[in-house]
Amino acid sequence: MRYRLLIAAGLLASALTGSAQDANIAQIKSNAAIRARTPEGDRDYYGLWVKDRLMAPPKLKTRWESAEDSIRKRGEFVTLCGQAFLAYDDEDALNTVIYGDSALRTGFDNAQLLFYMGYSYEKLGDYKQAERSFRAAKSRGFLGGKEAFSAFKQRMKERKKKGEMQK
Repeated sequence: MRYRLLIAAGLLASALTGSAQDANIAQIKSNAAIRARTPEGDRDYYGLWVKDRLMAPPKLKTRWESAEDSIRKRGEFVTLCGQAFLAYDDEDALNTVIYGDSALRTGFDNAQLLFYMGYSYEKLGDYKQAERSFRAAKSRGFLGGKEAFSAFKQRMKERKKKGEMQK
């Protein structure tokens, strides 16, 4: 009799534990829904405040102390540019921007990198930087840069009409 009572108590305890775990999972899911974020305007969450502080486009370094410094910076640029291209291929806009900005800080640039960064900035909601990147890609002779820039401007007009632009 005791054995049956012990088994019944164990089954009841496991059933209560299972329902408590289900309730906990439901709570986690509801918390995740509350914390859902969008890229537009949420600069703190996506770490773009770091980019704002570090990146100063007019002050990019274009002169180096020595040939060794230039070669080293060129190596860094190639590595960071490759990382940015991989991030773009993975549709990771944030890392494309981070690696791309870091690559540009070396003093070198690439029209394709600027083009990719334009799309990534637009995806993250930073339309001002997206416009700068598209303009730079166009001015450096990126194939299709003129069409991409005009398509970007058209998308901006449509967003303004819909009221999606955030200041």
